[in-house]
Amino acid sequence: MPKNTKSSASSGTRKKNARKAALGVPPLEVPVVAKQKKQKGQKKEPRKKIYIPPSKPAPPQPDPLDTLGLIHRLPPELVIILRSLGKKDPVTKGRALEELQSQWIDESSRKGDESVECDALVTMLPVWFHRAPVFFTHPVRRIRLLAAALHFSYVRIPAVRDAAIFFLRETATSEQIETLMGTWCMLAYDVDRQVSVQGQKSWSSITSPGVDEETVVNSEMLASIMEFLQRTLLDPPGVYIYLNPAAPVAAPTPGIKKPSGRFIPAALNEELESNKADEESDLDRNARLRFGALSAFRWLFDARLASKITSLDDLSGLLSNPLFWTSLCCSEHAPWIPDPELHSLGHGQPQVRQATWALLSVLLQRYKGTIEPFIPILSTVLLRSAWVETDSGVRNALFQPVLIFLKEFPNAWILEGTYDADKHEDGDDSDSENEELETKTSPIRKEHFTEGYREFLQFLELGCAGSPVDGYPTVLVVLSTIPSSVIAASSRTRMPLDEFFTSFWAAIDGRALSSLERKVPSASFLSSLLECLVFFLRRLLSGSQDHEVLSGSVSDDLMPNTTRLQDVADGLVRSQFTRIWQELKARRLRTDDRDVGKLIASSLLSLHRMNIDLFTTAWDTVSSAILSQEDESLSLIPTVLRTFVDTFETTGLPAEVTRTLMSKYVQETVGKCETVLTSNATSARVSKNIGMVITLIETFGSHLFQHIDFAVRMDNMFVNNAFRILQASPQAISAFMSRRNDEDLCVELWHVLLVDVSQQLDMLSSLLDVIGANIFPQYLRPEDGELDGVIERLLIEVLNGDASTSRSDLLKKLIQAQNFFLSENGQDILFQTLVSSLSSTVDDILYTTNAPFTGLATAIEFTRIMLSKNFELTSDSLASILPNVFIIGYLLPITFPILETSIIDTARGVWNLWVSKADVRLQGVLSGLIKEKLKELLRDCSTYTRPEDILTLSGHKPNGIDVTPLADIFPTPGDFNIILDSLPSDPPDPSLAFIESVIPAISEFENPNISGLEFDSRGYSPYIRMTSALLAYLGDNRSIAKENMWALRHILILGQYANDALRVPATPSGLFGPDVSRSELRRLLGKVHQLSTYLLSTGDDGLHNQVVSACMSTRTTTSSDALVSFVVDIVNHAKREDVVRDALVLRSVLKHLFASASKSDSDQWLNLARRLEKTAPQTAVAILASITEFAPEPLKMDRYRNEIASDILGVPASRANTTGVVLLRRLAATAPDSDSDSDVVFLPQQRAVNVVKTWQAWVSSDEDIDEDVESMMPLLFMHLSPILQNVAGNHWEFMFDVVENNLENCSFADSATLTMLGRSLRLILAIQDLVVTNKPLRANWDARKESILVLVKNLVSTKIDNADRSEPRSLCRELALAVIQGLPDTLVNEKTLPEMCHLLTDPSYEVQRIGYSLLHKAARKRTEHFVIECAVDIDDGVTAELPAELLAILQSNFPSTEEFYDSESDNIEIDLSELCKVSGYLLAWMIVFDLFIDASIKVRSQYFNQMRSLGIIGDFFIPNVFGFLGLFSGKKKAFKLDIWAVDDFFIYHLEPESVLSLRLLAAHIYHRALLTVPALIRAWISDCSDRQLLSRVVDYTASYFSPGIIRAELAQVRADSSSELHTTENLVIKVSPSAGEVTASYTVDDQVLELSLRLPNDWPLHRLDIRDTKMVGVSEDRWRAWVLGVQQIVWQQNGRIVDGLTVFTKNVTLHFAGQVECAICYSIISVMDSSLPQKPCKTCKNRFHASCLYKWFKSSHSSSCPLCRSDIL
Repeated sequence: MPKNTKSSASSGTRKKNARKAALGVPPLEVPVVAKQKKQKGQKKEPRKKIYIPPSKPAPPQPDPLDTLGLIHRLPPELVIILRSLGKKDPVTKGRALEELQSQWIDESSRKGDESVECDALVTMLPVWFHRAPVFFTHPVRRIRLLAAALHFSYVRIPAVRDAAIFFLRETATSEQIETLMGTWCMLAYDVDRQVSVQGQKSWSSITSPGVDEETVVNSEMLASIMEFLQRTLLDPPGVYIYLNPAAPVAAPTPGIKKPSGRFIPAALNEELESNKADEESDLDRNARLRFGALSAFRWLFDARLASKITSLDDLSGLLSNPLFWTSLCCSEHAPWIPDPELHSLGHGQPQVRQATWALLSVLLQRYKGTIEPFIPILSTVLLRSAWVETDSGVRNALFQPVLIFLKEFPNAWILEGTYDADKHEDGDDSDSENEELETKTSPIRKEHFTEGYREFLQFLELGCAGSPVDGYPTVLVVLSTIPSSVIAASSRTRMPLDEFFTSFWAAIDGRALSSLERKVPSASFLSSLLECLVFFLRRLLSGSQDHEVLSGSVSDDLMPNTTRLQDVADGLVRSQFTRIWQELKARRLRTDDRDVGKLIASSLLSLHRMNIDLFTTAWDTVSSAILSQEDESLSLIPTVLRTFVDTFETTGLPAEVTRTLMSKYVQETVGKCETVLTSNATSARVSKNIGMVITLIETFGSHLFQHIDFAVRMDNMFVNNAFRILQASPQAISAFMSRRNDEDLCVELWHVLLVDVSQQLDMLSSLLDVIGANIFPQYLRPEDGELDGVIERLLIEVLNGDASTSRSDLLKKLIQAQNFFLSENGQDILFQTLVSSLSSTVDDILYTTNAPFTGLATAIEFTRIMLSKNFELTSDSLASILPNVFIIGYLLPITFPILETSIIDTARGVWNLWVSKADVRLQGVLSGLIKEKLKELLRDCSTYTRPEDILTLSGHKPNGIDVTPLADIFPTPGDFNIILDSLPSDPPDPSLAFIESVIPAISEFENPNISGLEFDSRGYSPYIRMTSALLAYLGDNRSIAKENMWALRHILILGQYANDALRVPATPSGLFGPDVSRSELRRLLGKVHQLSTYLLSTGDDGLHNQVVSACMSTRTTTSSDALVSFVVDIVNHAKREDVVRDALVLRSVLKHLFASASKSDSDQWLNLARRLEKTAPQTAVAILASITEFAPEPLKMDRYRNEIASDILGVPASRANTTGVVLLRRLAATAPDSDSDSDVVFLPQQRAVNVVKTWQAWVSSDEDIDEDVESMMPLLFMHLSPILQNVAGNHWEFMFDVVENNLENCSFADSATLTMLGRSLRLILAIQDLVVTNKPLRANWDARKESILVLVKNLVSTKIDNADRSEPRSLCRELALAVIQGLPDTLVNEKTLPEMCHLLTDPSYEVQRIGYSLLHKAARKRTEHFVIECAVDIDDGVTAELPAELLAILQSNFPSTEEFYDSESDNIEIDLSELCKVSGYLLAWMIVFDLFIDASIKVRSQYFNQMRSLGIIGDFFIPNVFGFLGLFSGKKKAFKLDIWAVDDFFIYHLEPESVLSLRLLAAHIYHRALLTVPALIRAWISDCSDRQLLSRVVDYTASYFSPGIIRAELAQVRADSSSELHTTENLVIKVSPSAGEVTASYTVDDQVLELSLRLPNDWPLHRLDIRDTKMVGVSEDRWRAWVLGVQQIVWQQNGRIVDGLTVFTKNVTLHFAGQVECAICYSIISVMDSSLPQKPCKTCKNRFHASCLYKWFKSSHSSSCPLCRSDIL
């Protein structure tokens, strides 16, 4: 039959024509040339190439908006959106899609089909279908996702859906259907999962059958979709260009010309450089489109079957196209495509390959019958792609289609071998007859050789290409489809099976299975290997000639025989089993030992059933390997043997040879172990041999010991070598004892081990490992306490912290298993040791400073272990340890919050466990012991446990114990009274009598100090400690407080002691330590006041009558009212002892009770006081003072006062110090309050005069009058002075004499005289008030005023070296300062300031505040003195300096300012003494800046120079003030001044206890520093190296200070109307507040000379800007000198803007008035002292400033004239 005439065009040309045909472009006609027959031996001629012109790009599709006129029918807003959809910018497209979704589609869904939006959406349908394909294939994922969601919402609208169906069926062209439905289908199978899900929704809605069971997608539409998908698969760039046509700017390059002259179409070259502006590269876009098309093809095949289209004829062009199937190939060039210019479609795109395999799987499953025409190409494609795949995901997808294909078409291997790529490429049916003849005569190896098999071997060499778990199970299936001839023909050696297994083992050699988890891959490998071995053995011995080629003996003249095949099989079995065992022993093949046994046993059984000889060969190989015992794994051989025993039947050859092998192995193993133990072998060798024995025992169990010989040998070996076996392998002991069912033998072995271990403690851990196994016998016990002493010593070491962590862990394990190691006596000793250690550890923590918790953690952990493992402890044992456990678990966490949670949890766990198990008696014992311990801790001051901690503990109500604090912890009322009676009853300091009038004279005081008292960490003595706890408890339980009123007495005494400690903290009271916190004392006082107010405010109307009646009678009160009984008890206590302490308590009680008392009640208490005058005078004074101060005036009080006054008149001078003092105190107690508006008259005028005369008689007598009398006189004078102010007589002179005498004898340093001093100062203030309105008295006062004020001033001026904080002293100083507040000017001089600077260091805020006003006056006086002295000083002998006393205060540092001044909180707890120091420091700086007020330039310069030389601004002022303002902590913590004005501060409003007030004062001081000494602040700024700090300071100053300073400067310039600036003729000053600028204009002959000064925003930190706007009539040098003078005054000499302008004005005025400037500084006015040039040169007659000449002389070292050089002097 003649051959068909074919085109001479090459394969590439024909493919190009085919693709163009697929795109609808007719291929170029190629002339047909008859093909000549090729002669034999003639070489193949190269084909002739012709040029194929490229196809023209498709023109852009017209927009339906324009072509259909929709632009006029749609709303303008929608038209804008639709126009935006056609833009190229992805952002614009995305925004348009979102707007279309939200504004139209969502609105239409909400409003319904009748809405305007719905009509517009139906109308715009052609526009959307025109744009949709572009969106469905857009490179940007977000655009595709938005389009998919919008499309689904769009077609869901019923009206739109109907219109869409009509459009697709009736209106749309085939091209529109193909493009729209093709891209729509691809959208449903997009590479992105979210896009695919959205696309599936709309696609399924349109393709699913409707109500009429008809679908929109018919067969014609399927064909269109198929056509589009084919185009996309073969030419994705062309499809993309078709959907997105480029503007016709220039003709594109037709192709790429290669050096050979051949042109490649641009569409095929998929590796062109991607456009940088695109979202994805060309390769990625092509892959994405191909993936969508491939995935859509799967749906297409299902749809075709649903439409009963089973033929693939219309797809034959695609399915038979080798280029299409390159999408399966991972390499760059597919082996079945010989053209090197064509690249694989799947190269670098695993998703494309995976989709193609999935498509192929669908074809094989659903088109099995119609796929046969494509088998040749598929055979090559599958077999050349599957084994070289590199991606694991693709490999998982390809195994199923490959296996299906090979099972259905087993001749694929032969077809792949016969595939000719060139022939297929050229399309020739056959070559010449000579070529056919050459093919027929080729040998077998040439005929059946296949590269697919070679790649399959490579697949095995790589361990199934990295997927061993999934790949190895398929190897046997694949292998079963390969003909033996293919295997033999494709082998490169004469032994094809050897090559196969070599490739198989290459995965192990190349470590292809090396991974973290190797057991599963190795098991798969071994299973597949053995399966393949059995498979090939079956083929060899099957007798088929087709398989004999596997023996490797087939040649042209030699045929194999049976013997030869058997030898090959034996050799194969021997080699493979030998290799298997070698790899298992070397652990390169790491498989579970049991799996190895099962696989080998299964293979052996298969060989046994196949051929006995093969089984024998395999068994001999395995047995010889087992008996060699050279494997690294001890468990491999026993496990394999055990598997053989379990797998093989009890009868038969396999079972028989297994028993024989096992017997040999056991005997050899035991023998080797015995030999090693009796020799000096290394420890490693002993361990290995013992391990082999133990592995045998563990593998085969106790039935091994049923053999007598084996049992005897094992018993002797273990007993005789117990310690060595323990050293080598503790597990051997455990395994032997657990499986040796002989109790006597095990006990004997255990005793031997304990004795040996007692000599070598390090082996205890090994012994513990022995008993750690759950299978260890529990009956083993020590016999003679072998380890008791050893373990006890170890416990002591661990508890003392001398042992290592390993030893500690070892001991824990020993205690947990103590029954095995310790005797009963040893366990008791160990327990007692632990109890003692735990007790001492708890005591150390409670009583030792900074005791570590490490020992506690160890002790409580061992306690837990001991108690958890020993449930047979006696009650005494538990009572000895559980109280400390309770303390650790419940008290220590409260006392030490840093205690580790693990310790707390452990202790509580132990306590709760044992309390729940304890009986009632044991619980009672434990409760009693714990309560006693808590009571002891409450009283003990040496412990760190606070009483509040114990109360908190009782409130937590721990399990198993009920603590009632008042009954169980606190002392009884009697015990409290006994302790109180041993304490001092007098105040700690006599000066307290000035504050509290009830306190008696000094002579009645006893020594209040008690030696030997201890104080706790807060400074509390035992009584204070217990009473403060009582206060805390009753304060929280007020109902209990009402039931126990006895406690209120002690609480009031606690408040009294605390108040004394606050008032005179420097005086030791004996009840509080020196380090007690003032805030803690104030807290105590507050709680005392709260509780006492609550308890004493519940009395009834008859309370006073009941109390007084009971107190005046001798019987005990019978009232049921607890308050009545309490008050009676208080009165009885007071009159029984008659001490100050009880008197003050009574006064505190009466203060509350008298708030509701009537006059009759007052009369009753007055009667009681009169009754107690003789027996209890101190109590009587307390009652009288309370009545006078708190109760209504009794009717009998006036008569009682007169009686006392009458009694005083009868007291002679000899009894003035005894009876007189008592009467004076009693009279003072009845005196009405002088500050109140009461109309009560103290005494009649005449009686008052007589009383004073009596005092005069006492004083003028020869008797020595005590200070007590002299102290009481001013107190009573203060009450009598208003009565005697209009009475003439010498009583006033007597008063003044007493005052002067007291002032002379008193001192602030002597606390014993403070009471007298304070009363005298109060009298002076009272007299000063009286003389204001009493002229005669004023005359008397003026005569004595100066002497008295001088005495007071001298007292104030005296500095106290140790000015400890004392409220009486501070109060006296306040009174003294109040007295001299109006000090005459004659008494204030320049020395007053240094004399009184110490007032700023006083610990009282009021003293500092009042003292500041006096110091302010003294500062002005001192500055005035220096101004006058410097003005008249000619020889510069006067130097204005800051006082040294003031400098000492200024040179203080406060390093903790950051802690005190946290800007986030103003309520922080701060030591008030520190705040007092801060306030005094800040007020000292106020005084410094006050010294600059009204100072002359010279004085200010001297102050400034002194401050600069001392460096107090940079060294002290800046660090302290900036620290107070928080500038060192960053901008966030800087003190905000937004709502505060810093230019003024009123000292009388200063609240030193408030941090806010002090910070505002610091800000004001910084403001004054910027005004007064800005040059020093600028100097610090220039020297600051911290740029961040500098930036914060500048910003802070510019924000809060500079605006006010600038306003002040400008206001001073504008407001100073009397200065030269406003009085100088021809001078005009202009001020611009908004610009911060001042301009001085001087007019000379209608010409203006002008100078402008601009202040910067951060003035005065940076220089001001001086601009010479106009310079008329002045030389440049002179003008510069004037400007320099202004700058020096303002910048360097701390002058104000006014000062600089004044100097400038003088220079200008004098310059134009004929004055001659100094020839040195070129200024008329000196910038140093504002003087004129007055020092002339006698020779040249030039004049100079004196200061300039001085500088010239000093710098030139001569006295010559600077101009003429003649001697001036």
